[in-house]
Amino acid sequence: MRLKTEESKLAIAALYRVLVASLVCCLFYNIFFFYFPSKYLFDILAPRIIMLCCLALLIYFYVDPQAHFKNTVRAFLALVIASFVPPSLYFIVMAWQGKWLLIERLPPTSGITLSLLILGLMMLPRRQKKYVILSWSLIAIPTFHYLIFHPAELHTERGYELVSLFGPACLILYVIYPYQSGIRHHMDEITVSLRRSEAEADRDFLTDVYNRRGLQHWLKQLTTNDKICVILIDVDHFKSINDRYGHTTGDKVLIEVASRMRSIYFDKHAIARWGGEEFTVIMVNPNEQAFWAIGSMFQIALSNLPYKTVGKVTVSVGQSEIHSCEDFINLIEQADNALYDAKNNGRNQAIIYNNTLS
Repeated sequence: MRLKTEESKLAIAALYRVLVASLVCCLFYNIFFFYFPSKYLFDILAPRIIMLCCLALLIYFYVDPQAHFKNTVRAFLALVIASFVPPSLYFIVMAWQGKWLLIERLPPTSGITLSLLILGLMMLPRRQKKYVILSWSLIAIPTFHYLIFHPAELHTERGYELVSLFGPACLILYVIYPYQSGIRHHMDEITVSLRRSEAEADRDFLTDVYNRRGLQHWLKQLTTNDKICVILIDVDHFKSINDRYGHTTGDKVLIEVASRMRSIYFDKHAIARWGGEEFTVIMVNPNEQAFWAIGSMFQIALSNLPYKTVGKVTVSVGQSEIHSCEDFINLIEQADNALYDAKNNGRNQAIIYNNTLS
């Protein structure tokens, strides 16, 4: 869970930077054409329209980064494609028709296009990378085709610039894409491994329920509006079981206790091994009408049927009141007091905390 959160934070921060960088780039072009006006309307309108779109996307993303992330990425990708592909094709088509020389009219955005290409291949999800490659091909191939059939324009400084930018970029495309995919695959494997290690660190190795560390992580996912009830369960005379049958058999009893606990309560809850032969169950927003029976329900289910290896085993249960999840420590103390009372009064019973037990 925490790894997902960290990945999400990194992706959000990266998208913020991309949007801000695009906005600043458009602002630069607007300032440039303000002081050095172009005779073509496209040069004046395009940077302003793109800047306004980037600003709108930035505001939309800022409102709710988590919820708007995917839509913002899609919209930004569409904006980039619409900003570069149609104008480039337009200039190439007009050049083929003899309206102008391509090297004179093609906007000097090849460097930006190359940067966006590399950025898109590195940041975008795999399914959306194909649109980046397709967009690049729609610009690079017609440009190359035109220059090859117009050697007079090819053998100019601008022609050489276009060839050097579009040519090596195709090689970069060929190298970066599989290399980046390999890195992504490797990172995914590391992430899965870390998640598995994290999950194992949160579980009790014997019973496969939460340990205290895992229970704390689970509690952090609750909201302040959630109310909880805590019960503590202690296996009666567990030391005698170990002394009589051995620790291996004692471990089997604990495993069976944990297994039975999973099939008793079906609303939102968590089970953890609190220590030794003691377990805790946290019920989230329990039904107040059924509250008085929860502890007894666990006690009866765990004590009535014989266990495979040792036969009859009983448990004692202490149950807290219902309070906010922020009062977990106090609720544990309440359940502990109730458990202490249950054990002192003969074991094999469930006690609900009340003020007289303090």
